Amino acid sequence: MKKFFALKGNGTAKLVAVGLAAGLVNGLLGAGGGILIVFGLTPLLGRDAESRRDIFANALCVMLPVSVVSLINYTAAGHLPQADFAPILIPCVVGGLAGALLLDRVNTTALQRLFALIVIWSGATMIFF
Repeated sequence: MKKFFALKGNGTAKLVAVGLAAGLVNGLLGAGGGILIVFGLTPLLGRDAESRRDIFANALCVMLPVSVVSLINYTAAGHLPQADFAPILIPCVVGGLAGALLLDRVNTTALQRLFALIVIWSGATMIFF
């Protein structure tokens, strides 16, 4: 948190721009805002192991309320049949808890590479399928 308060001028404007872009993308696509936060915070906060963990944690903390707002909007528009998400909800929560517990035990470079592979795979899947 201290790192955000240390940003002045242009750094604060970049944080606001990253936040707006992440919210917009998440609202339009239902996901993806967290990726923008990770890419936007990395040049601002650094690439050392502690900063990378902070960046991923901040992305998760920010995306939770943004995702709730998107969920409310999708539900209000009738785009969320409960039968579709119910079977995946509990496994996702369990996986999220497991990932959070493993975060401090996994090499940050390996996490960064895994994240990059997931982004590449997601992008290729969206383009070609």
